[in-house]
Amino acid sequence: MVDSHYVRGGGLGKSEAGSDLRFTLPSPITFLLLPEFTSIAFFSVIEALRVANRYAPKKYAWNLTSLEGGSAKDSNGIEICVSNSIFDLTEPPGTVMVVGGTAPDRFAMPTLFSKLRWFSSQGCLLGAVDTAQQLLAMGGFLDGYRVTVHWENASAFRERFPMCRLTVNLFEFDRNRVTCAGGTAGIDMVLHAVEAEHGRDVAIRASEHFMHERIRSGSEAQRLKATDRWDIHHIKLVKSIELMEAEIEEPLTTAELAAAVSLSSRQLSRLFKEHLNVSPGQFYLELRLDRAHQMILHSELSVNAIAFACGFQSQSHFSRVYREKFDVSPRQTRRREVERQFPVMQAPN
Repeated sequence: MVDSHYVRGGGLGKSEAGSDLRFTLPSPITFLLLPEFTSIAFFSVIEALRVANRYAPKKYAWNLTSLEGGSAKDSNGIEICVSNSIFDLTEPPGTVMVVGGTAPDRFAMPTLFSKLRWFSSQGCLLGAVDTAQQLLAMGGFLDGYRVTVHWENASAFRERFPMCRLTVNLFEFDRNRVTCAGGTAGIDMVLHAVEAEHGRDVAIRASEHFMHERIRSGSEAQRLKATDRWDIHHIKLVKSIELMEAEIEEPLTTAELAAAVSLSSRQLSRLFKEHLNVSPGQFYLELRLDRAHQMILHSELSVNAIAFACGFQSQSHFSRVYREKFDVSPRQTRRREVERQFPVMQAPN
């Protein structure tokens, strides 16, 4: 399938000023702040828009909405005033950007999906930031589109929404959809859109305001390189770790890893012991358990499904090694996370 890109009004092309409209954020932008949204993801986007307005000849406009109007509370309990409820809007904006946070599944309501479907039918660009991709995917809005999510959520998202063309890029513009992984990637997404519409000089001036040393492209990695995360610089060791991270569901044997980097099993084991003080098998197991831990925290997949997605053929074996690492069972981990997100209110004495 050949990808096309979204241009408000239809068709591919450039503006009269020569700007590339395939990657823009049409104004006005309506933000839908879901309950317990992630502040850094939201403010990275909106602050970048505010600063861009200092230099862009055509200003961005936006308004804030929530599900019920009044205010929206972020994941830290800080309330943000909004102008109205998303359901009160009767005129389509240029862009509708949904900002997620804790447990976005809770808001998968037919009424919301109907409203978003109406926005899309009116030519709006639909966007999702942080965890809101999960909500849009539940409504079928991202089927067949390139979609990025935060790396912590990627494995669970891939298992749950196979119709989406998942990447782990910083952001993705694909036709009438835009998705952003969250964190500070929103700054780069906006600066990319500013450059596309207003030129590189304007984007650079906005970037320098943030002391942002460069504008990252959407295809850049979300995570630090293996060399930085583990402070290792041996090329073959780094390559073997990258292979492990890419093959979580069907783990490679030490012999297969060694062959892939042109070493013997003994040589690879010696490298791991020398630089990381563990065997390749132990290191691989830690990676798989960490991935499983993130999936338990950030998805609703069953423990059995998570075990298989992380290369464990037996749930009992998975539960045993998980408990050895985290001192609790997978189910206890999930229960504690639910209790943390939805604490039971205690009546005063």
